[in-house]
Amino acid sequence: MNFKKSFQLILLLTIISIITLAQQPSGKEYRRNGIHNGNLVRTIFGNWGVVGQPADKGPRGAWLHDNNGYIGDVSPLFGVELEALNNIGNLQTFHSVTTCPIDRPSSTGPEEALGGKRWGFEPVSGYFNESQERIAMSTDPSSWPKRWPDTGWTDSWNGFFGKDLQNIQQESYYVMDDNNDEEFNYKDNNMWGVEFKPDKNNLTKNGVGLEMKVRGMQWQQFLAQDCLFWLYEVTNTGTTDYTKATFGMLVGTYVGVTGNKHVGESDDDWSFFDVNDDITYTGDYGNDVSRNPNWVGPVGMVGYAFLESPGNPFDGIDNDGDYLDYEGATFVPTFEEDDFDSTLISVGDKVILIDNNYERSEFIIPNQTTVEVQTLGKIIIINPGVTNLAEGNVVLNAQGDKIINPNAYDGIDNDLDGLIDENYYLHYRQRKVDQFGTVLFDILNPRAYIDYINNPNIDNTMIDERRDDGIDNDGDWDIDFDDVGADGISDTYDYGEGDGTPTAGEPNFDQTDVDESDQIGLTSFDYFEPASKYPWKDDEALWDKLRPGFFDTPDNISDGKPIGGSDGDFIYGSGYFPLRAGQTERLSLALVYGEDLDDLIDNKRTVQNIYNNNYRFPPPPQKPTLNAVAGNGKITLYWNRIAEEHADPITKQFDFQGYKLYRATDSNFNDVRNVTNAHGLVEGYRPIMQWDKNDGVTGYFYPSNELFQQTKGYSYYLGDDGGLVHSFVDKDVVNGRTYYYALVAYDHGDNDKNIFPSENSKFISVLPSGEIITDINTVVIIPTKKSLGYNLNSEIEVIHTTGPATGFIRVEIIDETSLTGHNYQVEFFDTATDGIDNDNDWTISNDKNNNGLPDDDDENIDKNDNDEYAPITTYYSVHDLTPITIKITPDDTLTIQLPYNNIIAETVLLKNSIGNVILENKYQLFYDSGKFRASFHDALGSDEHEISFEYYPIYEDPYIQKSPWDNPNKIPYVPETADTKTFDGIRLQFENSPLLNQVSTKTDYWTIAPIDSLTYWWTTDNGLNWVKNDGLNTYDVSVGALVSTIVGTPIKMPSDYIIVFSDNDEFGEILNVFALPNISVEKKSNFKIINTTSNLDVSCFLAESPFGRNGKIDPLETLYFYEKGDDNKYRYTWSIFFSERDTSLADDLNFGTGDTLFISMTKPFRKGDEFTFTTPVPEVNKELTKTNMNDIRVVPNPYIAANEFESPLPPGITSGRGERKVFFQNVPSDAKIYIFTSRGQHLRTLEHSGNMFTGTVTWDLKTKENLDIAYGVYFYIVDS
Repeated sequence: MNFKKSFQLILLLTIISIITLAQQPSGKEYRRNGIHNGNLVRTIFGNWGVVGQPADKGPRGAWLHDNNGYIGDVSPLFGVELEALNNIGNLQTFHSVTTCPIDRPSSTGPEEALGGKRWGFEPVSGYFNESQERIAMSTDPSSWPKRWPDTGWTDSWNGFFGKDLQNIQQESYYVMDDNNDEEFNYKDNNMWGVEFKPDKNNLTKNGVGLEMKVRGMQWQQFLAQDCLFWLYEVTNTGTTDYTKATFGMLVGTYVGVTGNKHVGESDDDWSFFDVNDDITYTGDYGNDVSRNPNWVGPVGMVGYAFLESPGNPFDGIDNDGDYLDYEGATFVPTFEEDDFDSTLISVGDKVILIDNNYERSEFIIPNQTTVEVQTLGKIIIINPGVTNLAEGNVVLNAQGDKIINPNAYDGIDNDLDGLIDENYYLHYRQRKVDQFGTVLFDILNPRAYIDYINNPNIDNTMIDERRDDGIDNDGDWDIDFDDVGADGISDTYDYGEGDGTPTAGEPNFDQTDVDESDQIGLTSFDYFEPASKYPWKDDEALWDKLRPGFFDTPDNISDGKPIGGSDGDFIYGSGYFPLRAGQTERLSLALVYGEDLDDLIDNKRTVQNIYNNNYRFPPPPQKPTLNAVAGNGKITLYWNRIAEEHADPITKQFDFQGYKLYRATDSNFNDVRNVTNAHGLVEGYRPIMQWDKNDGVTGYFYPSNELFQQTKGYSYYLGDDGGLVHSFVDKDVVNGRTYYYALVAYDHGDNDKNIFPSENSKFISVLPSGEIITDINTVVIIPTKKSLGYNLNSEIEVIHTTGPATGFIRVEIIDETSLTGHNYQVEFFDTATDGIDNDNDWTISNDKNNNGLPDDDDENIDKNDNDEYAPITTYYSVHDLTPITIKITPDDTLTIQLPYNNIIAETVLLKNSIGNVILENKYQLFYDSGKFRASFHDALGSDEHEISFEYYPIYEDPYIQKSPWDNPNKIPYVPETADTKTFDGIRLQFENSPLLNQVSTKTDYWTIAPIDSLTYWWTTDNGLNWVKNDGLNTYDVSVGALVSTIVGTPIKMPSDYIIVFSDNDEFGEILNVFALPNISVEKKSNFKIINTTSNLDVSCFLAESPFGRNGKIDPLETLYFYEKGDDNKYRYTWSIFFSERDTSLADDLNFGTGDTLFISMTKPFRKGDEFTFTTPVPEVNKELTKTNMNDIRVVPNPYIAANEFESPLPPGITSGRGERKVFFQNVPSDAKIYIFTSRGQHLRTLEHSGNMFTGTVTWDLKTKENLDIAYGVYFYIVDS
């Protein structure tokens, strides 16, 4: 048994049980709002279902510019048909249409109780951080709840694709339900006098038991930058099955709106729909919004693209026409015209009956005068030989018009063929007409179906497919890529991962595969004017507007074109479909924008492709985390490498290409959006800097012809092979001015697959309150001088405490605000000892221990591999030697995340609130990730604890300058090495085994070579006086690594050596290497070789001259070093060639006791090398403060009318001006500034924040009474 998987299954079931039992409360008190601005579409939205509201909180369906609003309100509607006993005891059929409590005009007033309580959807608690006022957004971790109620995930994003998967560049998520809609739950609340309870097991549940999960999704990618996706997922949480349900959207148009200011632009809109592309759209008649003085640029259009509709997996019909997508498809019948003729039912005929669980059974008509059958709860009386049955056929209404038989919409199989609600104008001849009888769409497109009477065993899972049936209906789940487990992430070893079968939550299966839904499509459109003609309280009227087949075109449309404008809104819907207890249905739409209708339709087709690919639009690389430090006339920016380290989850390729840095003075970066396509339309942004991989991918992206046409000639610059960096100092800035920066990572696209390069979003949100929200890759910063007296000793001494390395380390300060003053120790790993098969030559045949993994005693790894034998640097770590102490409050057995990882186990000490040390068996600390929890229930209590430890701010990192590990087939693989990672405000600069090349005077790094200056003789003639490099009595030596057929290719060892001579001719030994690998001792010698780095003897072979002395070194002889490894194998490492000096006294020199040759090599960092240093911390020097008080300045001075330092108005604020400011610069960090009029009247006292890193104090030109000051001359006093 797989114990691990069994345990996880139990855990999953337990969590589901807990979630099921613990229903989250909902209500108005949980309302929050958020702003989507992940691309060119920016809008406020509320978690009670509305888009475009609250009107005073942000842009309203804006495009390109925050004040260019297109939407009054957009919200979902959901209707069901109900039955309940009325106030006189009769069974009443009625309809409930749940709406959202939005702010809009209506003909009836809002749906609410007599006391004013709004009826409809309200947000569910627990799906946002309730300590703040924002909806949970993927780009704002502070908005996430500690734990998600539906998944149980903690400290992670609850993404559409899975746990913490942010393939969507900006994603929002909230949940609402209809528990507050009490209209039909109490008899006094409705005209029927009914009391309907949706859940027989929970009579406190109100509404009709609906829960709706809502996601907004945006991509920055050029082709998708003009749209915002909305996904709605409705679940019937009650116990009542609804046989007829409908899903709709209410759209309040308002092209030209800004904030909540009425500018008179709501009365000239026009709207229409395109039934071929399933899109409704709105424009401004005349393209004139001049009544809104805040509008910027031309007037475009907004569309509402209908991407996904609910499905009907029970009717036996292929509603969405995708039966051919099933790979194993065999013959499947499709509707023919005579299938809709009436059928005479005779004795002996076979009919199909359907029970309430949609199970089919055959029934043979008996020989009786009258036969009574029941299907889906309906009694049908048959007189054999007389009764004709038909469903969905064309009939004439009372006015003589052709209509579809109304029984096509009742959710019953009226003709007893096993098919529910077949429809001539839907399933055979797809035809739609408006209220005037005008044909909008008419095409012969017969749908497939299951022939339950003649061939009920058709094997095609794309008929009646479902996204909750546990079947990979379309067969696109891939075991190689998709078997990642229920959380959607690989390598978490959760339930379902690696089990070889599809699991709910994995890609391309059930809820994550849009193809596995038998969608019924757009079935109604109702345009009404004026906008107040919305029958909000009248559920029956709303149900009628959502009736399938109802297409009401506006009066101001002629031949599909506008002939005028009006103040009208519309509702469109999809129905009917069953919604059984526990069943979930989905609707997806996209807000799409374009310059004109053609551009809008093009953009809609792009978003349709994104939807058709399960929203698996190839995303850009992961966002880097951007940090910024303000300086005097400069901004220092630095970032991490996360974008470079992950593969594209769609293409499975490592497609990262580079970084672009954008700088703007506008939060939406509109001032750098100036790159056009071939039509002159602005499509892209111009960066101030770009860095790309040095990999040969350069110049402009070269698309296929199809993609080039789709992009209208727009291309993407991929770089010039300039290499990557991870910091930049921007000196083109002005102190006191606000700058917005965005660092985006981009990929190289794929022209063969028609994938255009994509880059990260640039998300900065300025709320009407002035609050600024940034993403991890964006910053807002103002350059400034440090406070007066600021002092930092930036010289950091690095001490090489242990180890043989010949390299050295420097410490560079990047961020003075993050310096800790801690002590650090740098440690290293190398090829010979890192336990990694660095050259990837280990095979299963080398597996001595039969564990499927390379071990250090196996062949072809570490010192047992000739290619890894010489210790070459692979990784380094930085150990923070200063203990970290933090406060934590345990959350029982639930995991909490410590702000540190790579914690050193033996340094951990946990104490409770009274100082008692907690035993290790009472808690679990995952040292690599920093996750902490109690080992068992109530093990730690809930009081505040103190935990202390040491950790590695950098652990096993391969990014070292000039690293040679640039081969992707080796480990580590380091494609670029211009710099190292920044931590605690610093980064290290490694000079690894530098060697000056005497020929080119160029310094080479990571070399293993002799150091000529440290290779020398030390000789004596009497044992008392020694001479270094005695030119009369020593040879010239040439240390190298000679390759020959006799000795082979050497392994250059980074070691130091000495050759020690003796008067004893049998002091050492010389090997016979001609019988390799059976090496033996050939003769004795008067010298020994010692590796002084490892303190081991070195064997040798002496290639003697025919004229030399046996066993002694003579001129023109070569000495070969042979070193024995842990595996007792000899390895040839170095050679030394001896030659006679011009100054030698004799040809044959006699070396003896006391004579030594010293040989030194360059030595890269290796295991055992340790360097230590301590970082400084800034301080305020009071003497410097006193000396420089005269440096205090006020800018701008004089302040004339306006100034470039004024910030623009926040979105939605349409009057007034940006905040006026003057700046006191070079101010001490403890200063108070007293401001007076020329008459000596005290106006205001300003205080420095105490932050030594800024010497600026801002004055908003207001008095202490918050009144604007008049123009004039003012005086100030600085007290420090």
